[in-house]
Amino acid sequence: MNKKFEDVIAEQGRLVYTNVGDSMFPIIREGDLLVINAVTEPLKVGDVPLYKRDSGQYIMHRIVALKNGKYTMKGDNRAIAEKGITDRHIIGVLTGIVRNGRTYPVETVEEYTIRIAKELIYLLSCAVNEETPDPDRVKGMDMAEIYRLSREHMLTAAVSYALEKTIPLPSAFNQAQKKAIRKLTLFEIERATITRELEKAGIWYLPLKGILLKNDYPKSAMREMSDNDILVDNTKMPDVRQIMERLGYTCEMYGRFNHDVYSKPPTLEFEMHHSLFDKDVLPHQDRYYKHIREKLLPLPGSEYGLKMTDEDFYLYILCHLYKHYTHAGSGLRSLLDIYVFRRAHPNLDREYLDAELQKLKIADFERKIRRMSQSLFTVGEPDEEDQKDFVYLIMSGYKGKYETLEHNQLVKNLNNDDSKASKLRYLKKRFFLSGDSLQKQYPFFAKHKALYPLLLIYRPLKGAVTHPKGILRELYRVKSFKKEG
Repeated sequence: MNKKFEDVIAEQGRLVYTNVGDSMFPIIREGDLLVINAVTEPLKVGDVPLYKRDSGQYIMHRIVALKNGKYTMKGDNRAIAEKGITDRHIIGVLTGIVRNGRTYPVETVEEYTIRIAKELIYLLSCAVNEETPDPDRVKGMDMAEIYRLSREHMLTAAVSYALEKTIPLPSAFNQAQKKAIRKLTLFEIERATITRELEKAGIWYLPLKGILLKNDYPKSAMREMSDNDILVDNTKMPDVRQIMERLGYTCEMYGRFNHDVYSKPPTLEFEMHHSLFDKDVLPHQDRYYKHIREKLLPLPGSEYGLKMTDEDFYLYILCHLYKHYTHAGSGLRSLLDIYVFRRAHPNLDREYLDAELQKLKIADFERKIRRMSQSLFTVGEPDEEDQKDFVYLIMSGYKGKYETLEHNQLVKNLNNDDSKASKLRYLKKRFFLSGDSLQKQYPFFAKHKALYPLLLIYRPLKGAVTHPKGILRELYRVKSFKKEG
């Protein structure tokens, strides 16, 4: 007869068993051997105890809160926490994880991700600096996790070029490299067709972002792209739409933000910009680039194609990174872009850059990003002063995270003020929409102000039906907000 887990712990002080389930992924995976020891000192937030519910079910989740002798537990891979667990439920505490004969420490998701990220950064550094990775170091890497994290940061192709110098390329990385090459080829063909039509129509255009950055990488396909961005004459947006639709593209978004979105199967997407930044998102940068056309130079080999100077392009990619960084977050790919660009263009006019960075109000941000990109992709570690920003980048992924966006917007909208009065002002503003917010979200009610009282009824009812959890989450975030710094 099998003994209960609590009996084994009581008799031997230790328990080893095989994990089933994914609630603690990626720290604990299906089939891992888990080493559980008896509890010999008070448990704390971050510990991962094995406990037994009143129903008799055994659970192993992380302690995320502790108050008045009661634990709040949550699986790292679960959204809902469990409250009310006490010491009488606790059987033991996780002290080790054995996988494929190797013992791993019990880490938080953040600690674990940073450990994997440092291996990823090493491979990226080898790729862009055209060095061969150390075979022994590569042999000890968890390739499944390197692949997972590189996908989150859209860097699998770059990693594949480093790995193929040392080991037979794992299937997932091989496929990622081939996909990046195919997509790059498709974009090149389609972009040539689009720019040819723009030339015929006499519409000036400026290729942006990855279209140019890929040329600074040792191999163009290292720089993966989900879409292509092109700035065009903002007086010709209807003409641009006609061109794109004539070429078989579907208009997914038009006239709402600073770019229109066009897609074509199987994987093509173009963002045609009428301005470089959205005035509602980065008003200062939008004003700076209002008359960008005056700074542009002719693109060789074209009549209507334009380009920026290297210095202005550097300023632009920094502003673009700043936009993502201060909103939903931005990952390693953006930092690698900065490193690769600066490596390819070592003689930028620093005096001009410093003057323009002051105008853009991102001088401190540029120093931080420049310092961090240099240390990460040469030394492999961030400077001590950049550790917090490094963690932020790693945990963001290339698209950022919705939770980060919500938090950063709250910091901005509350002016980093956690007083009760500030929170009430914020909630009042969220409920009683006015001005640009009303015009953008509900143009009908902005036009027919006599019907505004109906909106005050309609909007909360709609929210309660379509996303009740979102409303509760926002209220919770406002209530629990603490000012930074």
